Amino acid sequence: MHVLQSETLRQLLKYLQERLPRTYKLYSIVRAIDQGKWDGLDICVDTWPNPDMVMTRKQPGHEHRAGMYLHAEYHYYIEPNSKIHSNNVGKTMFEEICDWNAIAVFRGNVGSPRTVSILREIAAKKGGLIEKQVQLTFNEEDFPDFSLMQAPALPEGFNVTSLEERDVDFVCNTCAYFQEGHTSREYVRRAINAFPSIVVRDAKGDVVCYEFTHVFGTGSAYTAPEYRRQNWSSFFYKHLGIKRQKNGYLPRQGELVSLDKSQFYSKGFAAKGGKLPPKCENHLVATFRPYSKSNL
Repeated sequence: MHVLQSETLRQLLKYLQERLPRTYKLYSIVRAIDQGKWDGLDICVDTWPNPDMVMTRKQPGHEHRAGMYLHAEYHYYIEPNSKIHSNNVGKTMFEEICDWNAIAVFRGNVGSPRTVSILREIAAKKGGLIEKQVQLTFNEEDFPDFSLMQAPALPEGFNVTSLEERDVDFVCNTCAYFQEGHTSREYVRRAINAFPSIVVRDAKGDVVCYEFTHVFGTGSAYTAPEYRRQNWSSFFYKHLGIKRQKNGYLPRQGELVSLDKSQFYSKGFAAKGGKLPPKCENHLVATFRPYSKSNL
């Protein structure tokens, strides 16, 4: 196993970009590290310069800076049809990189039919279980043209900008992802500063709606109660999608691919020129939960 140095991250980004959308769970975080917008993580590979497996690792001694989640997060990519599991290299990397004494979330492409079974094998040995969720995404060239998306016009006196440092407390008080205990205030602050976001304010300067981007590529959104059921979600889907595309980030894949045909159009994509994205790739979100002492 090798830990990549900063001077090789640009080369790794090219490698990941060539393999989109399979690599999208890892692409955003490596890009942020390369731009100096995120720290506390190492990027590990099985071999270099032609890796079959790439994975994040908390930097030794900097665990508190690794992402400010209230659980460990690991982002990875496994080259399809590689021998990473048959030669036990993948299993060894999962075992050595991860902290198996606490809740951990793995985000990456499925890569191999054996990925989930290997995670479950390790989990059983470490005294826990794996819960999995498979998400679908699609080819970058098949992303809808966000400029075609139907969205409400901005009312007079309203303005749209990016979230700022002053908005952190407001986001923490309204973001379901934070309220459910998945992450910390420091994580929210860093995500707002590192990744594309959007906020609409009314004529008084109060927040109408916002969305910010997570380190793993998708986002969290909020609309003030008095503005709900007015199609504001279509507004920030459109304008944040445009912003993410212009800045080299992927649009909200996880949001779009969870929609069926009727929902897709109800979100505001025009039937004319707004074709549905085809199924392309499976992505895995696997959560390791150690057994509590009471269950032993």
